[in-house]
Amino acid sequence: MLVLAIESATELAGVALADEAGVIATASVSRRRRHAEAIAPSIEFVCARAGAEVRDLDGLCVDVGPGLFTGLRVGVATAKGLGFALGIPVATATSLEVLAVAMAAAGAGAAPRSLLVPVVDAKRGEVFSSRYRVGPGGYPDLTKEQDDLLVSPEELASSLSGLAEPFYLGGDGALRYAELFGGLPNATPAGDALASPPADVLARIGVSRLTQGLGVDAERVLPRYLREADARINWEQRLAPRTSSPAPGSLASER
Repeated sequence: MLVLAIESATELAGVALADEAGVIATASVSRRRRHAEAIAPSIEFVCARAGAEVRDLDGLCVDVGPGLFTGLRVGVATAKGLGFALGIPVATATSLEVLAVAMAAAGAGAAPRSLLVPVVDAKRGEVFSSRYRVGPGGYPDLTKEQDDLLVSPEELASSLSGLAEPFYLGGDGALRYAELFGGLPNATPAGDALASPPADVLARIGVSRLTQGLGVDAERVLPRYLREADARINWEQRLAPRTSSPAPGSLASER
């Protein structure tokens, strides 16, 4: 099964090609939210490196977030477009799942029962986060429903400060607020190498899920934002009714 993975939840845009034997080719570009310019050429590149063409794909896997709105829209739209055009299934994974698997693969808390805490920068002074337990095979159990949170870094730090066990932090959110999280007892940072969800890890997750029949039709794939887009929030604020100031001498002004 030949699977193309599309990763665009953070500022790093990446794609990877993999099959049951492992990852065949990867490409990643960090161009600060210029995902639309990076993903299509990257797909062409990995297919050329693998000696394959897009029509050879058996399935797709895309990171549906949470993460950057623009990046997610580009990644999900690309996966949906290819899925529709080729008539192939699409598997999905969250950015927090991909980071947790990458943290375990990198040796950060790979011991069974270790606690992994991926943290993605949500901008506007907030972060996305979740918690995963490493299973007997050395990887987090992704079959259990997780509570993905949108909180302030201070709230997350407060909730983690009470943990009596060691835990491992990874992701661009953990790096951005390293000073805050680094002071927590029992915390171990995963490092700069795991700032973004790696496309090759996403590809391996995709192969696993698609071989298990967990792919869906392209029309069912939706981004996981966890909050409204900034543009909509700003627009609603502009449209909010304004309270008129009372005219001088009115009853309201005399109170």
